Amino acid sequence: MKKFECKSLGSDCQFSASAENAEEVVAKAEEHMATAHNMQRGEETKAKIRTALTEA
Repeated sequence: MKKFECKSLGSDCQFSASAENAEEVVAKAEEHMATAHNMQRGEETKAKIRTALTEA
């Protein structure tokens, strides 16, 4: 299982997402980053998210 926490990218945000595979977590996190933090969707954002993934 993979997990993403927004605070791992230096944000004060408490958002976290987890799923069985990395791509599900990346999709959830990318949606959050776009709506909550006004980040552009795309490969750059996905790459940032992937670097912050951990085992849950």
